[in-house]
Amino acid sequence: MEAEQQALSIVFNGHVDHGKSTLVGRLLADLGLVQPARIAAVETICKEKNMKFEYAFLLDAFEEEQDQGITIDVSQVRFRSKKRPYRIIDAPGHKEFLKNMISGASTADVSILMIDAEEGVREQSHRHATILSLLGIKTIIVVVNKMDLMNYDQKVFESIKTEYSKHLASLKLTAHTFIPMAAYLGENIIKKSDKMSWYQGLSFLETLDALDPPKLSEERPLRFPLQDIYKFDKKRVYAGRIESGAIRVGDEVLFLPSGTKTKVRSIEKWHAPAQTRAAVGESIGVTLDDPVFAERGEMVVHEASAPQVG
Repeated sequence: MEAEQQALSIVFNGHVDHGKSTLVGRLLADLGLVQPARIAAVETICKEKNMKFEYAFLLDAFEEEQDQGITIDVSQVRFRSKKRPYRIIDAPGHKEFLKNMISGASTADVSILMIDAEEGVREQSHRHATILSLLGIKTIIVVVNKMDLMNYDQKVFESIKTEYSKHLASLKLTAHTFIPMAAYLGENIIKKSDKMSWYQGLSFLETLDALDPPKLSEERPLRFPLQDIYKFDKKRVYAGRIESGAIRVGDEVLFLPSGTKTKVRSIEKWHAPAQTRAAVGESIGVTLDDPVFAERGEMVVHEASAPQVG
C-alpha cells in the first residue's frame, strides 16, 4: 500500500488588505472545492452589506472579520491538487494580531508574502519577512497582487520586485520567485494569465506543485516541550508530547531557555514497556543521566538544531 503523502504547509502573510484571504478563497473556488451552499451564503452576506462578492468571506467565519474585512484568527484549510495535498494557513496581516500570525507561520514549510501592487511594500511586508527569517522558513514566494489596478504594468511589478528583494537580502533571505497576480479576478492563480504575457514564470498553483516535497516531521529538529515533571521516589520523569523530530536513549539534549545539558537515560510511556526511541506525535516521559531542575514549558532540543531564544 502506498504511503500517504505528507501535506505541504503554506502560510499566507502580508500587510492587511493586500489580498491573502481573497487569494485563498479564489483558489479554492476555482478548484471547485467550495460547496455551493457556502458560496450562496457569502453571496447573501455581501448583498446584505451592499458590496461585491468577497472571496475572503469563504474563509473568514467570524462576523467581526466580515464587518471589518480583516482576518483575526488563523484559518487552516486542506486541499489537494493533481500532484499533492496542501495545508493552507491564512494568517492575519494586521499588526494588532501579530501573535496569531506567528503561531500560524511557525508550522509552515512555505510562506506566501502578499504585496498590493497599488500600495507597494508596507510596514507589515517588512515585519512579516523579519519574523519568517527568525522562524527559519526558507521557501518564500512573493505575490504582487491587484495588478489589474495598475493595468498589469510590468514596470510596477519589476519595481516592487527590486525593492523587496533588497529587503529580503538584508535578512539573508531570497525569494523562490515573484508572481504578478490579480487574485480577485483569478489571473495567474490556476493557469497563466494572458493579461500578463510579459511574465515568463509559472502560475501560482504550478509554482506550488513544482516545489520539493516537505521534510517528514521526524526529519525535522527535535522540539519536545515539557508538560510536567513527575517524581516517583528518587526518579524524575520529564513528560510531554514531541512536536517535531525524534529522541533516542543516549541523546545529549539541551533544555531551553535554562541552557542545561544532559543525556537521556530512558524513554517511557504510561503502562507500556520502556523504548529506545520516540518520534513526533508521541506523548512520552524521559529520565536523565543527571536529573536537572526544569520547569513546565521548557523546550527539550538537540544542541546542533536548537532554536533561537528570545
